[in-house]
Amino acid sequence: MRCTAIIPAAGIGTRFGGSLPKQFSEYESIPILIHTLKLFERIPEVNSVILAITPSWEEYTREMITVHGLEKVQKIIPGGKERQDSVFNSLNIIEPNEFDVIIIHDAVRPFVSSELVRKIINTAGETGAVIPALKPKETIKQFDDKGFIIKTLDRTVLCAVQTPQGFKSDVIISSYKKAMKENFYATDDAALVEYSGFPVKVIDGEETNIKITTQFDIHF
Repeated sequence: MRCTAIIPAAGIGTRFGGSLPKQFSEYESIPILIHTLKLFERIPEVNSVILAITPSWEEYTREMITVHGLEKVQKIIPGGKERQDSVFNSLNIIEPNEFDVIIIHDAVRPFVSSELVRKIINTAGETGAVIPALKPKETIKQFDDKGFIIKTLDRTVLCAVQTPQGFKSDVIISSYKKAMKENFYATDDAALVEYSGFPVKVIDGEETNIKITTQFDIHF
């Protein structure tokens, strides 16, 4: 089973602050993006990586890839205005039947385990679409635009979604084409698959698989 990982890394990370996009901020003297790419370098089930990036950062990224000896990044392409545009650009360069499974992972989730990635790949091959998620520990409430509670939600049927999200190639490619044609945008890839009518399997995520969004996340 052949698998590629798409890493959309063209965001500017406004909530993170600082002078650099968060994926290029350093953790232990190495850009966060490079930590994420190193993860897939160590997983034999991932055959290649497609990286979507802002063109102005391409030269620096290529330099870092060379410095750290990363061999699986086979294609670096221009990212889009939104994350969804970057993933769509990436899917468009994949040849028909080139891969059995495509996984899509946040550039700023460098701590996901190899075990979870393998489970995502295998489950995607079996079910067609799979996402990792955590059940919320806190009480979840819905509020209105004035800041008042509307209702308390049943947290036992809710989950907080992570990446990587995994899909059979035909499922994710057809879902993206439909969504882009109909101008449907969502905050994660699974939502587009749901929109196209495909079932999505949910498996346990990892508490350590944090998405670095603010400076606090780096310190944490």
